[in-house]
Amino acid sequence: MSAGPRFGDDIERGKTLEFSQSVTYPGTVDEVVAMFLSPGYQERRFGSFVVEGSSSAVVEGDRITFSGTVRPELIPSAASRFVKGDLRVSFVEEWSRDEAVARSRSMVTVEGAPVSFRAVSVLSPSGQGAERDVTGDVSVRIPLLGGRIEKEAVARAGRVIELERELAASWLEEHR
Repeated sequence: MSAGPRFGDDIERGKTLEFSQSVTYPGTVDEVVAMFLSPGYQERRFGSFVVEGSSSAVVEGDRITFSGTVRPELIPSAASRFVKGDLRVSFVEEWSRDEAVARSRSMVTVEGAPVSFRAVSVLSPSGQGAERDVTGDVSVRIPLLGGRIEKEAVARAGRVIELERELAASWLEEHR
């Protein structure tokens, strides 16, 4: 079984679109990191995006890998002509801790599509729980359409972050 991409591996890169986001979770830094390293949380987090029964989540220390086959109806019609067969998405996140903060490196790759996402984040205590500051980039290497798809992905990031915050709040409440 392959461990998937390793951080630092060279990935063919075209132009990328950078982003930054912040989200506050209603839990301690340790609770939030434990949530992100939970296969059950990742299944809930990504489950609606993948074909039922196609996913797996593996935890190795402070690293989690989640993978699954993207539901075909979620592939934008403009991009579907570039897709040959099923798209397998892989999400890898590694956490490290020092003092009161935790840091993560995240990567999403899509096998069969010229798409990648990389991010780094810092999770620190805040008045309401733990705040995660995320910076990263999105790269879609599709001639003529890549830039438009990147911009749309970043434009929707705010809504994705809000949905994740709601999911995390629910998860943390259930697992206390």
